[in-house]
Amino acid sequence: MMVIKQPTSDLSDTLYSTQFHETYHSTEGAILEANHVYISPAFDFSTKKALRILEIGFGTGLNALLTYLRAVRSGIEVDYEAIEPYPLQESVFTQLNYSDLTGSDKTVFLRFHRCRFDETISYPFFRFVKKKVRVENYHPEKQFDVIYYDAFSPDIQPEIWTVDIFATLYGKLSDGGVLLTYSSKGIVKRALRTVGFTVNRLQGAGHKRHMVMAAKLSIGT
Repeated sequence: MMVIKQPTSDLSDTLYSTQFHETYHSTEGAILEANHVYISPAFDFSTKKALRILEIGFGTGLNALLTYLRAVRSGIEVDYEAIEPYPLQESVFTQLNYSDLTGSDKTVFLRFHRCRFDETISYPFFRFVKKKVRVENYHPEKQFDVIYYDAFSPDIQPEIWTVDIFATLYGKLSDGGVLLTYSSKGIVKRALRTVGFTVNRLQGAGHKRHMVMAAKLSIGT
């Protein structure tokens, strides 16, 4: 898949997909959006000392890196699984500036990309595995506490924002688990509610009005 690197407003890089005609992150800030939509809610709304996290759409690897850094900083054990049907080429991911901006060891970020699919790699407080599979063909055996749903938008890929897919993911969430996504479109919220999620609409990142935290059990609004 052809992608073009471009900066965002917080200086962190994103990519523009020429296949899907959409950026991988908000142009207001890739790191800003990732922290606001995924990493902060995953850790701030949980009282668990260990988290099992599933990412739908590994993409640039930014969510994985920021989650790793938060796990190390907080001392919370994270078991992280990511799926990605369109992995980036080395010439692309080596140019991304996330390690520089976060002051982190770039070898960690590069290892997330370079490791083989289905290979588990481990760091203190963080275990990572990625799988090359489309979400509609993904049927995990284990349960998760948090799902990062970070696929291309429902306008671009409506076939992966469906009741059937969310029903599968609902069944793979632990009681009290949450699905986090940047999209708050009506079709997304309706599909989530149809399969049993309690949908909580939260403030979006930057100037975006809303994001969604969908809970397997009600955690308030």
